Amino acid sequence: MRRLMLLQASNVLLLAAGLAVVVIGVDALTALLVGSSGSPGLGGFGAVVMIGGGLLSLVLGVFAYRWTARGERYAPLFGVLGWAVLWLPLSLAAAELTGGHPASSFIATGISGAGIVFSLVALGSKKPR
Repeated sequence: MRRLMLLQASNVLLLAAGLAVVVIGVDALTALLVGSSGSPGLGGFGAVVMIGGGLLSLVLGVFAYRWTARGERYAPLFGVLGWAVLWLPLSLAAAELTGGHPASSFIATGISGAGIVFSLVALGSKKPR
């Protein structure tokens, strides 16, 4: 029971991270379209990748959350896939927030890696029936 609650917390974090990436992507695309003269940013392609990857990870996060609530055995694999898909958009979003600091990629890799490892550990080692 405790493991499922922790897994659901990880799924909620995946949803929150995906939503944050989508918001940052929309902000970057809006700044590009209105011609904001702030930082040069990642351009339109980076913003589209952030929005698309964030939305895809949101869909996978919803599947993981709902299937975990129903008790599906392989629901954590959707969480793993969601964290893996979120890595590139999260890396671009972190670069956008930090102004291109080199550590932003390492931070995004750490966050996505921790989510993947946690989901795999929560999957457990039960043998199939």
